[in-house]
Amino acid sequence: MELQFIYMDGCPYCKLAGEVLESLYADHPEYKKIPLVKVNENREPEKLKGRNYYYVPTFFYGEEKIYEAQPGDGREKMEKILGDFFKKAVD
Repeated sequence: MELQFIYMDGCPYCKLAGEVLESLYADHPEYKKIPLVKVNENREPEKLKGRNYYYVPTFFYGEEKIYEAQPGDGREKMEKILGDFFKKAVD
């Protein structure tokens, strides 16, 4: 199963989510075992049919929504949610 990262160009929250992922991968290379697929909401809308979300970035693992950013979310919240997901998924 893969982790789908839905983003938009120019979105500051999406940029932050990408930085959080890079930091998590640097600290925990084993997290790279889970394939990451980035989907640009504007350029690849056909890949998002049936996905229930409003804000980006949003992450799905299979059909499960792992995280959907909310206005005001910061690095700590993203690191906690994504870090917890990876810990469970890799074990």
